[in-house]
Amino acid sequence: MDIFPDICRLMSQTSMRIRSFTGILILGLTILQGCKYISEKHVTLQGSFTSLSAAKLYIFHILPAGKPVCDSVITDDAGNFSISFPLKEAGYFVLQRAADDGITLVLAPGETVTVKGDGKALRSTYTVEGSIDSRVFAAYQKFTSANLARVDSLSRIFAESRSHPNFLSVKKTLDSGYMTIFTNQKEKVIAFAGSHVNSLASLLAVSANFGPNPLLSEQTHPVLFLKIDSALMHTYPGNSLVTTFHLRMQEFKTKTADLKAHDKLLEPGMPAPEIILPNAAGREIKLSSLHGKLRLIYFWSYWNALCRQTNINLTTVYNQYKDQGFEIFAVALDPEASQWKKAYMLDKAYWMQLIDTKGLGSEYCKTYALRALPKMILIGKNGRIIAVNPGPEDLKILIKSNL
Repeated sequence: MDIFPDICRLMSQTSMRIRSFTGILILGLTILQGCKYISEKHVTLQGSFTSLSAAKLYIFHILPAGKPVCDSVITDDAGNFSISFPLKEAGYFVLQRAADDGITLVLAPGETVTVKGDGKALRSTYTVEGSIDSRVFAAYQKFTSANLARVDSLSRIFAESRSHPNFLSVKKTLDSGYMTIFTNQKEKVIAFAGSHVNSLASLLAVSANFGPNPLLSEQTHPVLFLKIDSALMHTYPGNSLVTTFHLRMQEFKTKTADLKAHDKLLEPGMPAPEIILPNAAGREIKLSSLHGKLRLIYFWSYWNALCRQTNINLTTVYNQYKDQGFEIFAVALDPEASQWKKAYMLDKAYWMQLIDTKGLGSEYCKTYALRALPKMILIGKNGRIIAVNPGPEDLKILIKSNL
């Protein structure tokens, strides 16, 4: 098992935690600093942080466009603070002293929000009153902090075990542990968002990553995303965050209709569309060049934890059937070729490896109706599709029966 080293490196000090504003980047938003704008509406943020006397706290407002708010306040000797600033509409804020321990708040005009907690561990101890959205998101953020602490523990074990004789066994256990935590976090997001579809907190949760890996997307959970879109448009009409998300969902629905048309071209018995991409040496390889072989088209990416685990699982299948006329035609959707090469070597994925540096913007994502990674299409010796996304056991049966 070789996936965990990359996970450890990717989930380093700044990316080991879910940063809500990182998730919002998926929506096309950016944290910016600027001057306060004039507005008749205000929000008051106050609170008390123990162990944080005479400390400067920074408040960042995340906006889709225009001049955002950047403010700050200094706590008194007892850790108390209070600040009011103009706010035109409900939105997301990050309150932090240091980059590694900020808390995310969902604030609305006219609110007086009180935050309390331990200044030495804000994210895991804070409580919120005066903002329903902030309060429900606080519970989610604490759950997330606990999961990330578990990943920290796995990272420490990894570092301490590198020179151990049974390191390979340890790595396998660590990878399994990480996938359990990742799945647990994903299930929490689904449950949380499903229970708060009319809250801006749900939009924040479904847009966040777990370290470098996205938890959910409209491609993997379309019903949930569209339900949130409909509820938020009703609850927050005209809100810029909601409007941005709504436009994204409109585009998604258009693309989905297009993908459904392509789905018909991928039904069993249909000829597999041609793919032409370069390998690690820069030589272009055609899918059709494997005519006469049973082949598995495998779309993946080095940054996707499930893909990395799938690499490892496919190794056994490939080694068993490669000498009988079976080949894997792997298409990496990765902008960074160096990371791609490193990943497939670490995973011992020694089959036909090709790359499209356009990443998820690849034309083949559309051609092959790609909604999520990984994706597999089993192609017969005659070049016609046998199955799309077969399960592990079904794949083995289909390979054996079509060789």
